[in-house]
Amino acid sequence: GQLDLLLHLLGPREADAPIQATIGALKKALRRMSRMVDDLTEVTHFDAGTLPLQREPIALADFVPRLLERNAEVIEGDRVEVAVPASLPAVQADPARLERILINLLSNAQKYSAPGTPIRISAERQDAMVEIRVADQGQGIPAADLPYIFDRFYRASYRRAGEGIGLGLYITKALVEAHGGHIRVESAVGQGTTFFITLPVA
Repeated sequence: GQLDLLLHLLGPREADAPIQATIGALKKALRRMSRMVDDLTEVTHFDAGTLPLQREPIALADFVPRLLERNAEVIEGDRVEVAVPASLPAVQADPARLERILINLLSNAQKYSAPGTPIRISAERQDAMVEIRVADQGQGIPAADLPYIFDRFYRASYRRAGEGIGLGLYITKALVEAHGGHIRVESAVGQGTTFFITLPVA
C-alpha cells in the first residue's frame, strides 16, 4: 500500500522514471514474498487438517474472465485464450481456493513459455465432474521430473535458481483433492504442458 502511494505521489513525471521502475521491482518482490508466506500457511493447514473451504456454485464462464481482470498485474491476460462455454454447469468450489488453483497453473504456464505465446484455459463436463485444462506451448517438463512435480518442496531440473520454494504445485494438488477432484499433467519437452483438473458439478 505504501509503494502504491509513492507511485501516486510521483505521478507521471518523466524525471522520476528510475524511481518508478525501482518501486515496480519492489512490488514484484513483495508479491513473490507474499505468495511464499501464503504457501507456507496453506501447508500448515494441510498438515493440521484444518483447511477451511467455503464452497458455493461457481459458473466458470463468468469466473475465469473476472479472475484474469483481478490478477492483471500477475497474469498477462492478453496471452490467455478462454474457451469455457456459457452452458457449462457450475462447479462446487471455494472461490478463493479455486482462484489460487488457477493462478498457480496460469503463472507456471506464463513463466515456462515464451513471451507472447498463447496459454489456453478450457473446460468441459465429464459426467458428475467438470474438467478444466490449462495448456501452454512452452518448454515442457522432462520425463524424469513428471512423477515428482506435485511433491512437496520438489524443485524440477528445468527451474531457474531462486524461483519459489517448491510448494506451488503441491498446494494446487492438495486444494484440488480437498474439493473431491483430481489433477494430472501431460507434457512433452519443447512442445508444451497441459494440466487437467476435475471438480464436482454443483
